[in-house]
Amino acid sequence: MKIKYIRILAVLFLFISIQGCNDLLEEEVYSVLGPSNFFLSAEDAESMLNSAYASDQRRSSRDYLLLSELTSDLLIQRGGGLRRSAQLIEDFTWNATHPFLDGQWGRDYTAIYRSNLIIDRVPDIDMNEERKQEILAEARFIRASNYVYLFDIFGPVPLITSSELEIEARPARASQEEIVGFIEDELLAASQVLPVEARNYGRANKGIALSLLTKFYLNNKKWQEAAETAQMVMELNKYSLFDQGSRDALFDIENEENDEFIYIRPNLPIPGLSTTYLAHAAPPSYQFAYPPRANYAAQYQLLDDFVNSFHPDDQRKEVIIKEYIDVNGNLIDLGTDNSRSFKFGEDPNGVGQHMGNDFPIIRYADILLSRAEALNEISGPTEEAILLINEVREVAGVPALSLNDFSSKEALRDHILDERAWEFFTEELRRQDLIRHGKFIELANERGKSAFDYHVLFPIPQNEIDRNPNLEQNPGY
Repeated sequence: MKIKYIRILAVLFLFISIQGCNDLLEEEVYSVLGPSNFFLSAEDAESMLNSAYASDQRRSSRDYLLLSELTSDLLIQRGGGLRRSAQLIEDFTWNATHPFLDGQWGRDYTAIYRSNLIIDRVPDIDMNEERKQEILAEARFIRASNYVYLFDIFGPVPLITSSELEIEARPARASQEEIVGFIEDELLAASQVLPVEARNYGRANKGIALSLLTKFYLNNKKWQEAAETAQMVMELNKYSLFDQGSRDALFDIENEENDEFIYIRPNLPIPGLSTTYLAHAAPPSYQFAYPPRANYAAQYQLLDDFVNSFHPDDQRKEVIIKEYIDVNGNLIDLGTDNSRSFKFGEDPNGVGQHMGNDFPIIRYADILLSRAEALNEISGPTEEAILLINEVREVAGVPALSLNDFSSKEALRDHILDERAWEFFTEELRRQDLIRHGKFIELANERGKSAFDYHVLFPIPQNEIDRNPNLEQNPGY
């Protein structure tokens, strides 16, 4: 029975200032939570922290996955009601009214607001000082992680660090330097307070904060900092590559709490707390092991150029199906550009479309490959960089690389990009990787898309532009 971090739903929206109406209400109401009767105890602080985690961890596994991978050389989507929204993403024809963007903005800023509330109020609570500092560090991590997502999608956004912001305030976007510096400082500060062992599964700890900082440095091409911070994660001696059986077993639901999964998005097979990934990935009339299951008309499909690029011995491709048995017992060949990633397979306890597979945001394999990439950018191919890549290849069952295989920084850089595709497909990382390697627009054009340089960022949601005249839209939109 896996131990889940239970996301408390009881405290969902607190501290709306109630002004006026005093003449209309004479009764004193004791059942309303507000600044005057909340944040008085350690239990109140823990409840609000649970609420902040709830906002942070319910990031849509559909929308962000499609923003990250439909724009890449790995994934396409066909069929169903999702097709219209997904086609705009796949074809690089999205605009500021796309619904995925509104959802992302709203979820992230909700988590930021709740984190700010904790940071503003918890210092005044009389409680255990060590736990107080941990709560504040967790809140700073949650706030920073949501700014990482916002920055990834939209670039610099308004930097809001107080829950006391007046409703009339219309903050402008921070500068690139301000928001990058803020995220780096917050993650580093949180890492210095957070324990190595989290209090509960799925919560922030030192390794998670340092790992997210490693990836943020990497995506901003701060190679020395990325290499050094990855080394700090490795020296915690907490994480290791999963090597229990075939590599594809890493993602089996019974193996979720393993030492390779550093930062995860917890899921439970309950509506509102689940992942519906498999209902999109399973082909029509797929014969599930534990029916009945939902099988959406909206289908996620892998491109053949990627599927056919694996080494014949690569165990990572074992989660990809090219054919299947349908409910009538027929063997169906999926055909061109129609293979499916079953990385996140069937949960025996799932109900309909709702599965409890936890989603890995950062794995230890990512830390090893990130350090290898940073070392290559600093000084070209080195024995250490090759050894780090080979650690990942070894558990995947593919032949080791040799330093002599790479005559230049560019050659190893290209291989690392391929290695990351084989390792992290359908894990929301491909768009970041292609942008960092300067291939995002180039490969989109090769696929026949009308992609331009400005497409490396999505537009600020039009609803936010309409509400805030101080918000400047991204160029090109």
